[in-house]
Amino acid sequence: MGDVSYTLKVSSQSQVTLPKELRERLKLHPGSRLTVVVSKENELKLTGQLPIEKHFGSLSGLWTKRNQDAAEYTRKLRDSMQPELDSK
Repeated sequence: MGDVSYTLKVSSQSQVTLPKELRERLKLHPGSRLTVVVSKENELKLTGQLPIEKHFGSLSGLWTKRNQDAAEYTRKLRDSMQPELDSK
């Protein structure tokens, strides 16, 4: 899809309604979250992706040994630290 322009109106309660076509294009539904990026030129960029989502999985395997479950690793680490935490 190419660039498409939409004109939105801010209501008296400072709310903006997104047109159905735009919601469908961004795959938004009730409860969806939008990220709004404002450039230095005050241009807005809307995305259905949270900024951190683009990094999900990028550190996969960094903190654990090969084929080790991250939840199990965290559990063992927490259990090993528990006596020290209990003594405080």
